[in-house]
Amino acid sequence: MTGGPNDKAPRAPTSDAPAAPPPTPPDPPATIGPSATPDAAPGPPTSPDPALDPGDPAGQPVAPGSSAVPGSVEARGRAGRGAKDPERGYRLAALVVKPLMRTWFRIRLEGEEHIPEVGPVILASNHRSNMDPVLLASAVRRPVVFMAKAELFVGPLGWIMRWIGQFPVRRGGIDREALRRTDAVLARGSMLGLFPEGTRGDGRFASVHPGLAYIVVRQQCPVVPVAIFGTERIRRRFGWLPFASPVRIVVGPAIDLPPSTGDRAGRRAASELLQKRLQEFLAVAGGTPVTQSISSQSDK
Repeated sequence: MTGGPNDKAPRAPTSDAPAAPPPTPPDPPATIGPSATPDAAPGPPTSPDPALDPGDPAGQPVAPGSSAVPGSVEARGRAGRGAKDPERGYRLAALVVKPLMRTWFRIRLEGEEHIPEVGPVILASNHRSNMDPVLLASAVRRPVVFMAKAELFVGPLGWIMRWIGQFPVRRGGIDREALRRTDAVLARGSMLGLFPEGTRGDGRFASVHPGLAYIVVRQQCPVVPVAIFGTERIRRRFGWLPFASPVRIVVGPAIDLPPSTGDRAGRRAASELLQKRLQEFLAVAGGTPVTQSISSQSDK
């Protein structure tokens, strides 16, 4: 206790709570100032309020436990990813290429609702023409990253393909760098475009490359089949200008593929199963090649 009995009356605060007999002087360390209310926290806080963002100059309060804190590490990470968008070149090129291709080839797209709006996904398409990657990428809304043969990545064309986010694959063996790139593309939630046949053909999935089939089945993401019709009629005029021909692109629902082993037997089984699923989808989509239908009619 501080002070004697004669000091009690003069030291009693005039604006304190209603007096209770007998009145006692408040303990100085716990004294509430005259302008404070009984519900206020006693004394100044000894540590920063965790509900205030120290990186926010305005000190805006946020909900405790919320990850969307202005100036937080997560917000800065999102900003950093936006500054290094790997699809930036693709989006810029698409502003010009997509409207041109859609108009010139009168592309008709069916089943785009089967493509997830976000998240990793693989488009497995048939392959009839060199124009297939450009027309498929022009038809769908989401950016598509294609694995293309390494021979294309030379000179100005190679620079353009890298600028728009495409990457090469060496045929004739196991390209581990290409496998790493496919993992990276899907890990960031992008869409990967593959032609499981491995090269241009009649577009009927008469064969499926075992290595590409293994890439498809080893990924834990939706595999969406695609059938492209009409590109086999595209010809070039003046040596470079493609002759306009209507193109129809059909997208099917994701196909169910069980996980596969990485040995030779597992890759062979994966390629056979993928080929069967793609041929079934092609039959439903109406994928009888024009040349085959014409020859069958002539036989009749």
